[in-house]
Amino acid sequence: MPRTKRQSPISAQTSVNYSQPNNNILYVMMGVITLFLIFMTVKMFYLEKKINSGATGSAPVAQQESVISVPNLKKYAKELKLNTGKFNKCLDSGEKKTLVDKDTKYGSSLGVQGTPGFFINGRFLGGAFPFSAFKEIIDKEISGTSSNSCADYTESNLKNQCDETGTDQSKAFKLVAKDVDVSGMTAKGPKNTKVTIVEFSDFECPFCVRAYPTVKQVLKEYKDDVKLYYKQFPLVQIHPNALKAAEASLCAADQGKFWEFHDKIFETEAQGQAQ
Repeated sequence: MPRTKRQSPISAQTSVNYSQPNNNILYVMMGVITLFLIFMTVKMFYLEKKINSGATGSAPVAQQESVISVPNLKKYAKELKLNTGKFNKCLDSGEKKTLVDKDTKYGSSLGVQGTPGFFINGRFLGGAFPFSAFKEIIDKEISGTSSNSCADYTESNLKNQCDETGTDQSKAFKLVAKDVDVSGMTAKGPKNTKVTIVEFSDFECPFCVRAYPTVKQVLKEYKDDVKLYYKQFPLVQIHPNALKAAEASLCAADQGKFWEFHDKIFETEAQGQAQ
């Protein structure tokens, strides 16, 4: 009797379609994701509509005018009782742009790359550092104990950012002092002081606005020992109103009110940041 090959129990079974349950799960997941995307799209639509129309459904909110727009710069001139005809003509003509560009080019030659940047008796401090950092540098300059060694500076921010070589671009406090030309400039503070600070700044820079009260505190605490010079360094690539604000401050300087105009801009901006 011929021997027949025994069929495997497994192979003899009717094949089972295991993909069917998996497909069902996949369809459910795709449905859930689709509903979620529809929900989020509708939600974002109504949120955007609410923002544009205001909380009460009123007319769209107009874009807020810059604190240092040309109309506001002219308004500050009027508030400071400048000769507005002369000021407006100066600002509209762009005649101060050459001086602004000169300051910016000079700052770049000294290694300034951003704002604010301070030269404290020639030692560079770049950024909106706290008062404690300024205090340690100034105290050492006044007492004659300034040093070219980072180990002699203990304030935490200075210690972390100290550069003895003057070549480390990652460090913001450089001990190698540089001579900074301030000829023809008007300082804020006494004529003869032990410490001179030269600030390169941008009227539209939020970090410069943040540094403003710190510098103000420095001048108050060291009213007999520190004087401040201000040089223009508008970052025009990212701050579209900074150039005109810089020009405006120099137009105000022609009428003997540079510092009043400088303070007006920064104090107005500081109030806006606080809101």
